Formats: sequence, C-alpha cells, structure tokens
Amino acid sequence: MDLDLEFLWTNLGEAVRGIPTTLAIIGVAMAIGIPLAFFIALARLNHIKVLSPILTLIISFLRGTPMMVQIFLVYNGMPLLLKAVTGPDFDVYSVPPILYAFLVFALNASAAYSEMWKAGLSSVGPRQLEAAQTVGLSGPQAYWHIIIPQAVNVSLPSFCSSTLTMLKNTSLVFVMTVMDITARAKVAAGLEYKYVEGYLDMFLVYLVVCSLIELAFKLIEKKMRRYQTDSAKNGKAGSGQAGKVKAAV
Repeated sequence: MDLDLEFLWTNLGEAVRGIPTTLAIIGVAMAIGIPLAFFIALARLNHIKVLSPILTLIISFLRGTPMMVQIFLVYNGMPLLLKAVTGPDFDVYSVPPILYAFLVFALNASAAYSEMWKAGLSSVGPRQLEAAQTVGLSGPQAYWHIIIPQAVNVSLPSFCSSTLTMLKNTSLVFVMTVMDITARAKVAAGLEYKYVEGYLDMFLVYLVVCSLIELAFKLIEKKMRRYQTDSAKNGKAGSGQAGKVKAAV
C-alpha cells in the first residue's frame, strides 16, 4: 500500500493545529505543578506530622497508577462531585473538557516534580541555609537566592525528562474529547481511513515539539550553571562570616 503524500501533508497541518492545546495543557501543568511540588517536597523533607504521610500516599497513587486511569477517574468522577456540590440544576456537561485535562496533568506534574525538588533540595544541605541566615538573609530570601538555584541546577535534567514524558502523555486527552495533536490527526485520518499517514504526522509533530522543549531546557541549564558557582562562593562567604560570628559570641 502506497502512502498518500497529499493527505500526509494536509493532515500534518491538522496535527500542527493541535499544538497550542497540547502546549496549553503542559504550560498550566507546569505553572501549577512546579510551585505546588516545591511545597510538597518541603513538607516531606521536614517530616510535618499528618501532612507528610498523606502527601506521600497521594504521590504514591499518582506515580503508581497509569495516566489513563487518572484521566478516567477525573473525567467521570468530577461531574458527579460537581453535581453533588452544586446541586441538580448545574449542567456539569457545560464544563469544557480541557479543564479536566488541566486538573489531571497539574496533579500528575506536582507528584512527579515533587520527587525532583526533594532530590534537589536534599543535595544542597542544611548548612547553606544556616550560613545564609547568619549573614542576614531571611528564610525566603535564602531559598530564593541560594537554595533554589542550586536545587534547580541539580534537578533540571530530571525536570526535562519528566516534562517530555508528560508531553507525550497528553496524547491520551483525546479520550476526553480534547482536540490536541493526537485527536486532530486521528479524527482526520479516520475519516479517510489513512491511519498510517495519520500516525506518521503525529510522530513528526511530537518529535519536533519534544526536540524544541529539550533545547529550551538545555539553554536554561546553561544559564543556571553560573548560579552554581555564585552560590558556592556565597556559601563559602557565609560560612566564613558564620565562623566570625560564632567566634565573637
């Protein structure tokens, strides 16, 4: 069977039109997931009573179950929950399906990123925070200027890998009728029974988008390298100042 090159090109344009939806899902997931994951990691590292075990259980569920299961739970469960909360007069089917996609991927991202934050923050060590506070920085300032840049520098490759995995998992949102890259290409291919061409178009579009995101992370990683050197200098300076303060006391 020969490839229909004309349809391959036409359907490629259809797949490309799904890129904004796919990137919107990833963007919202990262915007919510990264800061939420940071506080989850802090809570678990500090072993906050009650909260830490609950968060560990939730993260185990999110990381230990297939994304498709989570999608079906949210897509079929949230309307029931909304109906129970808002009453029978509320039309739960008026909620755009992409909002459910935002919720699923934000939760999944927070679970995945929290493990990376945890590893990154653990690699910095408590003495960095103590030294920063000794020279007059508040807790938030110490985290923002010293702890977080070093943690990000350590965790950035893992963040990149997790983001790419999440991007590829967005291909599952077509089951929620969200018109992303996969949904647009599959619908058009199904109408013409040109499935090989349709999957080739998906392959090409995902390959390009993933490559661009990987390139963006590499550029960020290069910019973050200078923070490692600066933080190391600040840490040494802070340690020296801390020693002077202790000696004076």
